[in-house]
Amino acid sequence: MATLIGGSGAGDDLIRKLHESGVSRSCTTIRQVMERREAIDRAIEYERMRQNDLLEREIRSLRHKAMRRHIVDSLLFFRKSRKTEEIESRVNHLRANREAIVENSLMYLYREKDVLDRLTREYRSELKGYYGELLVMDSLKQLGDDYYVISDVKITRAYGHRFDGRMLKSARVDHIVVGRKGVYCIETKNWNSIKRTDDKPSPGEQARRASHLLYKYLKFTCGLSGVKVMGIVLYTNIALKGREDFVRFMRNDEIVPYLEARPDNIDEQTVREIVEHLKSRDIVFDDSHRGSLPDEEMEADNDPAESGRAAEAARSLSGESDVIAHGEEIT
Repeated sequence: MATLIGGSGAGDDLIRKLHESGVSRSCTTIRQVMERREAIDRAIEYERMRQNDLLEREIRSLRHKAMRRHIVDSLLFFRKSRKTEEIESRVNHLRANREAIVENSLMYLYREKDVLDRLTREYRSELKGYYGELLVMDSLKQLGDDYYVISDVKITRAYGHRFDGRMLKSARVDHIVVGRKGVYCIETKNWNSIKRTDDKPSPGEQARRASHLLYKYLKFTCGLSGVKVMGIVLYTNIALKGREDFVRFMRNDEIVPYLEARPDNIDEQTVREIVEHLKSRDIVFDDSHRGSLPDEEMEADNDPAESGRAAEAARSLSGESDVIAHGEEIT
């Protein structure tokens, strides 16, 4: 069984949104949120009983204080003191407004119940993304013991890198698989279709950006220039395959046979080095030494034409038309 590092990024994002909306912070997983949703009515009834009990205790305590004050007043002042009047006024207020006071104390639970009732409607896409990532993680877990699956990885480069005519500064990867068969950036989609929108890149573009940025990180920051990074989009509930240069699209149940059928191209020592660099899941480029790189290497790193020629050469040598190229092929 593969070694799993990290969890579902979609699940973590949803948990944060729910906490901000008022769901109890004691719920740290989606499973706990669902259990909370089923139990919220019981929690409200329990809290109502508890608040009534606390209110009754306060009334009894105030009444005892008022009785003692009456005794003192009768012995010393022969009339009610201002303190006694305040206590009696407080008791009368609590008795007259008991129900409103209790209901007001339950407002935070009512707000939480409202969020939980709207969970499957307003957070439907987040839930689908979470369940899709769980399905993929269950599949990837079936890989051999020499595989590592690192989930929810963020890669950041402060100075950015030119990519498709734009500056690419960060990428978030659902899963990175590292093993003797290579390094794979996996984008998970549990959608009904794979289409690009104006404000968000398509799954194929996301996978290509992530694989490109990870390749550059391994090459320039980690010094692992011979390691290829491949991009894969896994879909869990659709039959429609997308199209994107250097990205392979497949169903969730196809990923394990695909990886097992590929040839070994990384030794065990390199696998351990890569995992050591990525296991924090918050990857930041070290650009402090870029000024010391040879000029020709820096130019090749940023020259789209040269990268395109490298891609064509790689495809012609490998004979694969649908394999995801490493970073130099997709610059």
